[in-house]
Amino acid sequence: MEYYSILNFKKEPFSNSPEPEFLFQSPQHTGCLQRLELAVRLRRGLNVVIGDIGTGKTTLCRKLLQNFTPGGAQQAEIESHLLLDPSFDSALEFLRTFSAMLGIKDARNEDSEWQLKERIKDYLFVKGVDEDKIVVLVIDEGQKISGECLEILREFLNYETNDYKLLQIIIFAQKEFKAALKKRPNLSDRIDVLYYLKPLNFKQMRAMIKYRLAVARNFEIAPSVFGYGAYVAIYLATGGYPRKVVSLCHEVILKMIIRNRHKAGWFLVRSCVNNMTVLFFRRLRWSVVSALILIALIFPVKALIHEYKTEAPANVPDVQVDAVTAQAEINILNSEQTDELSALDAPDAPVLEQEKRPEYKMPSYIGVLKIRKGMNLWWTLYNIYGETGHEIIDAVVEVNPEIRNRDLIEEGYFIALPAIPAQGTFLPEGKCIVLLKEGTNIETIYDFFTGLRKIRNMPDLIFLPHWSREENSVKYAVIIDRHFDSGSEAERTIKRLPPEIAKHTQIISQWNSDTVIFNRRALRT
Repeated sequence: MEYYSILNFKKEPFSNSPEPEFLFQSPQHTGCLQRLELAVRLRRGLNVVIGDIGTGKTTLCRKLLQNFTPGGAQQAEIESHLLLDPSFDSALEFLRTFSAMLGIKDARNEDSEWQLKERIKDYLFVKGVDEDKIVVLVIDEGQKISGECLEILREFLNYETNDYKLLQIIIFAQKEFKAALKKRPNLSDRIDVLYYLKPLNFKQMRAMIKYRLAVARNFEIAPSVFGYGAYVAIYLATGGYPRKVVSLCHEVILKMIIRNRHKAGWFLVRSCVNNMTVLFFRRLRWSVVSALILIALIFPVKALIHEYKTEAPANVPDVQVDAVTAQAEINILNSEQTDELSALDAPDAPVLEQEKRPEYKMPSYIGVLKIRKGMNLWWTLYNIYGETGHEIIDAVVEVNPEIRNRDLIEEGYFIALPAIPAQGTFLPEGKCIVLLKEGTNIETIYDFFTGLRKIRNMPDLIFLPHWSREENSVKYAVIIDRHFDSGSEAERTIKRLPPEIAKHTQIISQWNSDTVIFNRRALRT
């Protein structure tokens, strides 16, 4: 059993990975996404999003890329490239990396800056004019861009027709990037969309938490996890910064499980605040007092007293509780302890059943994939694992030491894929899925998956690596990205598929509980 399932969650509600499905589209985030997409469609050139640390820039970036993912409505017109770390030592290194990302084959290591610029310009003209495609370069951590590289980006904006820019550039950066723009008025004057992300206000923060809880439950109706006092304490501790909110809520969920609570209040949240945030509390002592007075006016004082008695036992000092919390979190998140936790959760389970299971050990890798033309590391890992947070990328780079640049991986390179199990229940009871193809050859199934996504009007698909404990083999499947409530509903979807694809599909209503899934993306309902 996963630790969060104790509170009836189907997936982790407060993961620190930038998962697009958990993006709460507040008015500012929705407005930012809409303006960026409109600017890209109109081919306006340069767009910049600036925000402090933890305001949701990376998650917004991933959501935007997801909207541009091949297979969506924009599959025939948008070609997107993501640059995760733009801190290059020279303009030449940047040009070499970008030309390789574009897949320009005739680019050579001995090419000069001018030659690389000409090759990039020719590529953009072919894509933008001959093929009528929109080429987008998305840069995360834009504050790391050097002055030389900013000048290169400015020159890229000169590649244009009479009607539009040939390269669309979107930069997500921290606030210090404003100083770099001020020094380069010839660049800042070319910005079409300049958007500043701010922390959430109390109402928006509360809605964000509720939204993440709903997504983690697949939008099933369930009792509230946080009381009003808890929301006040979270806001005072985090200032409405989404990353801090997510981190603190994760700590609260863990402590609720340890204390066997089903609802968090002021005192439980307060006990989870770390040392850094304690300083913030001290600076906002007057705000705390004001908030308590406000709560006292809204809620009976007896309710707070009762909450204190039930959530903060006098016999357990906060220091001791925090130590227990830290150790429990290590145990919970350690994958080697999963079976022990399950046994503790169900002490009456027959021991003989567990002993009958084959004692196969899960493999360290789920396969080796050859990088083809047009593939990049970020999209490849997103397709295979369902997300591309630091945990995924770091694990892949660790077992592939030849990868020196996370933004670039050479065509023809074989990348080893470590086994990183997904959490949660893959196929809920009473639901079924549509399987298009399954096999043991990762190259064959992945090529089938990418080929289908280029077909117009195809539904969204998922590439699903999985390991069967009984068969002790890794298989790869391509399925439609949704759960179906009935077989007849699934059959109606199959009828809309191309006939040559539809005749090989299968409707799956049961999934072996011993099977380990490696794609973390949750199927739609």
